[in-house]
Amino acid sequence: MVKAKLLLGSVCWMGLAGAMPAMAQDAPAPAPQADQGAAAPSDAAVEDIVVTGIRGTLTSARERKRNSGQIQESIVAEDIGKLPDTSIASTLQRIPGIQLARDTRGQGNTYVVHGLKQVTTTIDGRQIFSSTNRAANLLELSADILSGIDVYKTATADQIEGGLGGLINIHSAQPFNFDGLHVAGTLSGYYSDINDKLTPRTSLVLSNRFDTGIGEIGVLVGGQFERVFSGGYQTSTNAYGDNRNLYDRDADGAFPNDAGDIVTLPSQVRGRYETGRLTRSSVYGAIQWRPVEELTLYANAMRFNTKSTSATQQLSVQTDGARGTGSSFQFKDGNPNIPDSYTLTNALIRSSRGASDFNQHTNSYAGGFDWKSDRFTLGGQVSYVDSTAPFYSRSVVLQGRAPTANIDLSTNTPDFSLGGVDPTSPAAYTGQTTYSDLGQQAYGDETSARLDATYKFDDSPITAISAGVRYAKRQAINEVYSIGQNVTLTQPVTSVTQQTPDDLFFDRTASTNQWLTFQEKYLFDKRRTRALVGVDSNDPVYPPTNYYNYRETAWAAYGKADFAFDLGLPIDGNVGLRYVHTTNKQLVYIANAGAFDPVRGESSYENWLPSVNIRGELTKDLYLRLAYSKALTRPEFGNLSPAVVLSVLNGTGSAGNPDLAPTKADQYDASLEFYFGKSNYAAVSLFQKDVVGFAQKFAQNEIIDGETYLITRPRNSGPGTIKGFEIFYQQFFDFLPGAFSGLGFQGNFTYADSSLPVLGRTEMVAADLLSKYAFNITGIYEKGPVSAQLSYNWRSKSVQTNFADSAGRALYNAPLEQMDFSISYRVNEHVSVKFDAVNLLNAYQRQYYGTADIPAVSNQYDRNYQLGVRVNF
Repeated sequence: MVKAKLLLGSVCWMGLAGAMPAMAQDAPAPAPQADQGAAAPSDAAVEDIVVTGIRGTLTSARERKRNSGQIQESIVAEDIGKLPDTSIASTLQRIPGIQLARDTRGQGNTYVVHGLKQVTTTIDGRQIFSSTNRAANLLELSADILSGIDVYKTATADQIEGGLGGLINIHSAQPFNFDGLHVAGTLSGYYSDINDKLTPRTSLVLSNRFDTGIGEIGVLVGGQFERVFSGGYQTSTNAYGDNRNLYDRDADGAFPNDAGDIVTLPSQVRGRYETGRLTRSSVYGAIQWRPVEELTLYANAMRFNTKSTSATQQLSVQTDGARGTGSSFQFKDGNPNIPDSYTLTNALIRSSRGASDFNQHTNSYAGGFDWKSDRFTLGGQVSYVDSTAPFYSRSVVLQGRAPTANIDLSTNTPDFSLGGVDPTSPAAYTGQTTYSDLGQQAYGDETSARLDATYKFDDSPITAISAGVRYAKRQAINEVYSIGQNVTLTQPVTSVTQQTPDDLFFDRTASTNQWLTFQEKYLFDKRRTRALVGVDSNDPVYPPTNYYNYRETAWAAYGKADFAFDLGLPIDGNVGLRYVHTTNKQLVYIANAGAFDPVRGESSYENWLPSVNIRGELTKDLYLRLAYSKALTRPEFGNLSPAVVLSVLNGTGSAGNPDLAPTKADQYDASLEFYFGKSNYAAVSLFQKDVVGFAQKFAQNEIIDGETYLITRPRNSGPGTIKGFEIFYQQFFDFLPGAFSGLGFQGNFTYADSSLPVLGRTEMVAADLLSKYAFNITGIYEKGPVSAQLSYNWRSKSVQTNFADSAGRALYNAPLEQMDFSISYRVNEHVSVKFDAVNLLNAYQRQYYGTADIPAVSNQYDRNYQLGVRVNF
């Protein structure tokens, strides 16, 4: 299958390349490139970079990698608004060593660097996050108002701690990046094929510099707005379990509850249609003031708003059935207890309609200064970030019975058909109606300050010494309510329901493609929904036991030395040590005889984090890099709560662990890099992370109020390892004749193997979301006014959840692929037109339990297209 899709992509690219000469010959001669006049920004990593077009962008990224003091990858925009994707999350998947997980609507929501989800995210060197999470939700961040991304795979002492996988630093535009007046804007239409809707996407950035009596002042303002409709089709099961009550399988007369009658199957099979709307907006402002040549003062403010609504329509059948209701079983060859297909009588069916609202608002403010003389540099910054993320969801479920239900688990797309009942008729749903309602309020903020100093030396093997301190005070507050109950509708079913569309699941021959469901208007209006089901129209009370408040204070200090000398070949690099002291205070509530008692806790710990990065210049264009560092990531706030939630009926409970320690890693990296031509390079890198202390859930008996409960808490696990290698190659084929000299290629391959311990077990498991194999291939064309890219991304299976069912099977994500295409035409030096197509292969996301013949989820998300115009002055 992969070979076939690669062949398809190759044919598409060959056709495009064949058309390029004619396009280039017919096009007018390109106008001279406008001088972007990018002045040196305050961040030295992006100093003196002027790029144009795809080739210029990749060349600039190559030079940042080549000149870096550590192993890093970069993406650079030609100017603001020309990153290759609409969100930072989508852009990251094109970097070697980074893998992106997507949600059911195809949105990239989780990224893994070198096998680990624990990644620090910064904007211009200051930390950014989302509500109570450690990491940022990169779906918030539009590519339109940012100028580049650096992904640091090895650490230096001056970088903020917290990322085991690495650190992602996002560069915002600064007014001193440009010579005088700069205007850049985009206007495009975005089309989703499942929703069949066209929506707007726009951005605008204005920047200028002024010479005044008090020095030079630069001002930049920017904004972005987009509304994206998305959708997906899904069929799925839940976890598999053993059932001894469906039929007398061994025909021995012993029934039910006979070991010879075991059948392993899911309790539900579902068909689901999901649509969503993502509205994303952001505003950004920056001021720089240079009163004298050596001193720059600055202030930045950003606000990111993300509003996501989702509507689901689902029909499910209870597939484990009541006693004696199973027949016509056909079992799998490799798993003799798991059926390929079977029939149930009097099967329970459920039609549910759900809606959710997620609104995230993140504000970031910073002010500081940079003083630079010939030898001495001093910089200081104060910043504040706050992020809120309220979430609400509601669902109403109609229930009924089907005389027969035929269950098909023989393919990787679970399916079912109903007999003796019409699922589009209200008469099919005579059972109990249920209602569920969930709300969450999550809030986080951080105040931080840092001071950094560097002194440079001449004619010394120590070229510079740096030192600095950082203070950060973080707060995380979370509260949740969740209710579920049987209800009676206050209006007739016929007046509040409708039929789903009859063309669901695209070209899949699903047995049940249409059913009765609630009208959408009742689900997105909370009060209207609650009135319909006869419950209080106000939000339920947030139980105190579902509340936590954490305050974390971190002090850090570091020292770093840069060196350069010759031992038969030039060697340079840096060595440093970072000290971090962390204090954490918690406030939660526990239930006690009808009251709620506050529980306060406090813990502290300190860590020493050494790092060393060495680069050897084997030849003028061949570099060998070696690196070692210690890294840590702090526990997620939700895992620290000491409150115990008990299920008296089941004799079980769950709690956090205030003594949970950070996860630590010793990291070893090596890289061999060869640079040739103006834009070309090849690289091979090796990495290994020896990790200790992953937070894992562990259950043990505890005595509470004289009773024994099986309590599940997170604990730090033992040592594990993640290791692998990466291969990267980039070349433009200048030697080809004529218009074909605009062809280029970029490709990378990552191998990552993980072996992590599990509490209470002897076997090792793979890290979540980490594919052992992943590669990206991009064909590039740029000649005259035409620029184009065709990209293919593939990753092998990965673990979604270890020990996901009663038999201990893992839930796996099947191999996943995606192909995207982009082409632009430069009308003149100020105006260009661009077309993008995402998910050309209409790829499926699939999951399975243990082996590929035990299906769990088959999800198809939409293709989308974007056509727009871009101006730049």
